[in-house]
Amino acid sequence: MTASPSFLRSGATGLALAAALALGACANAPLASAPTANPAVAAAPQEPVSAPPIEVPPSAIGRWYDLGAYDAPWLAGEGPAPASGASVPTRVAGLQRADGQWLALVLVQRVAGGGSTCPAAGRQDVADAAGCLRMRRDADFDHWLQQQNPVLARWIDAHGWAARPRAWISDRATGSGDAVEAVALVNPALLEPVTRNNYDFLVSGGTGQAWARQFARATQAAAAGGTLRVPPFPYSAPLAAPAPLATTPAVVTAPPAATAVQVNPPERAPRADRQ
Repeated sequence: MTASPSFLRSGATGLALAAALALGACANAPLASAPTANPAVAAAPQEPVSAPPIEVPPSAIGRWYDLGAYDAPWLAGEGPAPASGASVPTRVAGLQRADGQWLALVLVQRVAGGGSTCPAAGRQDVADAAGCLRMRRDADFDHWLQQQNPVLARWIDAHGWAARPRAWISDRATGSGDAVEAVALVNPALLEPVTRNNYDFLVSGGTGQAWARQFARATQAAAAGGTLRVPPFPYSAPLAAPAPLATTPAVVTAPPAATAVQVNPPERAPRADRQ
């Protein structure tokens, strides 16, 4: 039997329609997300004005958490605030140990304009650093953080993220019409080795300052429209102190009673010439 031309045309039309439907179904299928090399704790923002996303380094001593995006007050501390009230886009990430202690907290803010003036250097100066990079090795000594940056201290305490001891690192960078402020509060054990004498203490700050300079470069990149990539910490903070060894009561066994036997010398025989 020979197929009629109309039948061939209708069959071809049906095959074409089926193929088009199959291609349309494939095009609407969701694509799987590509794995990322470094864990990003916050997705890239979709709003035109928002804080930069934060990318964190791998950690074997705790877990990084995305602590959310907020409209917060200006947390830079010094100088006139470039925004009023809780209106500054802010993003926060934190490194928490298994026992619940916060080891590091990273905050980044973006504000229109150039921000405020850089904090005075003073004792917060970082060697070979330019711009607004500042560092305080012990942020809570003499209540420094509470006095110099009470807004930041209260805001962190209100969210339950405070942990001591902590070093304070801050930098500000200007982008195209805006400014990015990045702050890190880090357990000093992540930045400095264990010190055993005065010399160790004096030279141990070099690794922390090197990390601060890396953090400043990350802030500059974030201000240029990139991600705030937190540099890896040079040291691992010790885990929770080991539990004290169980002590058992000492058992004292009294020694046996001592006995003494008097040993007398042999008795001499009398001499004949003296009798």
